[in-house]
Amino acid sequence: MATATATKPMPVVHAIRNGKEFRTAVIELDTLIDADPKEGTNAYDRMELLTILIAAYEEQHLPPFEPATPQEIVRFMAKQKGIGAAELAELVGGRSRLSDFYRGVRDLSKTQIVALRDALGIPADLLLGS
Repeated sequence: MATATATKPMPVVHAIRNGKEFRTAVIELDTLIDADPKEGTNAYDRMELLTILIAAYEEQHLPPFEPATPQEIVRFMAKQKGIGAAELAELVGGRSRLSDFYRGVRDLSKTQIVALRDALGIPADLLLGS
């Protein structure tokens, strides 16, 4: 399948079959999304069709999306904000509690969630255990 352009898209004659076709479709979809076509136009219909084809390919060929754990989120945001383990331990009530949280032995309490939310800017719902 040749590279699609915004002006002359390739006709869709089959489902997306490989990575090259997938990448080409994603590029075209991104271009269409940026153009923000009006509903009822050929470009809008093309955008809908590509969305369906891309979703089907992703479902069959890409691993399922796994959301980050509260531990991963805290580690990432602490690093982004330059907050070390000692400061985090203070926020959650000590090093052993921080260690238990990181190891998945203990969920965060409401007080700890509020403290981490305020210090790291993480929405509270992302800090709730599963």
